[in-house]
Amino acid sequence: MPIDDTLTFVPFRDLPPWLKRRWVYVTVRDELEYWWLRCTAAVEDNGRFRRGRRLRRTLR
Repeated sequence: MPIDDTLTFVPFRDLPPWLKRRWVYVTVRDELEYWWLRCTAAVEDNGRFRRGRRLRRTLR
């Protein structure tokens, strides 16, 4: 049985404070990383477009 199944049955208020803070930290970090990668990809696509190359992937 994986550990995440075990933590499912522990009420959030009973978790240690460091684990609660870790959840917030990971959530914020993942969101910032998503936006950073999205901006980086847009800049790279713009550079390819300005050089006259076709985009290799579809835009969303």
